[in-house]
Amino acid sequence: MQGELVSILTEDKVRLDGFFAHAAPARPANTVQAAILVHGLSGNFYKSRLLKHFAAVLRAQDISVLLVNTRGHDYLNATPRMGKTQTIGAAFEIIDQCKYDLYAWAQYLSESGFENIMALGHSLGAIKSLYAQAHHPHPSVKRIAAYSATKLSYNSLLESSGGDRFAHWITSAQKLVEANRGDDLMFVDFPFPTWISANAYLNKYGDRDRYNWLSFKEQIQVPTLAVFGEREMRDNAAFKVMGPELDAINQENFEVRYIPNADHFYTACFEAASQELLDWLESA
Repeated sequence: MQGELVSILTEDKVRLDGFFAHAAPARPANTVQAAILVHGLSGNFYKSRLLKHFAAVLRAQDISVLLVNTRGHDYLNATPRMGKTQTIGAAFEIIDQCKYDLYAWAQYLSESGFENIMALGHSLGAIKSLYAQAHHPHPSVKRIAAYSATKLSYNSLLESSGGDRFAHWITSAQKLVEANRGDDLMFVDFPFPTWISANAYLNKYGDRDRYNWLSFKEQIQVPTLAVFGEREMRDNAAFKVMGPELDAINQENFEVRYIPNADHFYTACFEAASQELLDWLESA
């Protein structure tokens, strides 16, 4: 796919990079003209095979695509901010700040002439797409497609089979923060093995439940598609607990769909995952 490397500056002065493939001429404003594709945990704009597949499929429909970094790209990154380089990335990420990243990317497309934009994210990128639109919406973002947005719920994690380990890491993080060592990295083993700072762990999984999208979905005023793999819903404890809540969603602008045989990464199911998106766009 031909395109260009682009960069933007967020309103809090973080520079981010991405890849833009322009479709010309632009589609009518009553249809999706461009899509922002948002990576998951520790990803970046060029690594996800799934998002690159979506980019190719959308581009074939004459929809311009923008594969983007958020400030949480990779586990660690050195990013310019206000003339200085700061070390950020997934290990230090405060998810709330994604609202500045996605707003800036939407503004880039808006200033390029696009009036009808879709945000499409996978995993944590799906949560970010939902969160940003609920808390700092851009007027040109008219649709959201969220693939495998897990439930970041303190109580659900505490009551899960790994609840004892979760409680241990919450307590460990709290002790570091109380000792003014919130930026210290911990190697945690729950909900999955990773390096993460104490501050970031509490921000993401703490009892404020800031990023449990099921609790703020009503704030999203644009048509939204939430997609999950049947295998992840059956085999992944983080998704099993969501089933009853997904079934109970009764929101006119919100649609939930499932991909048969698909795991969290839609392994061997890329075509089915993208066809679900195209069918949803066609039905609008």
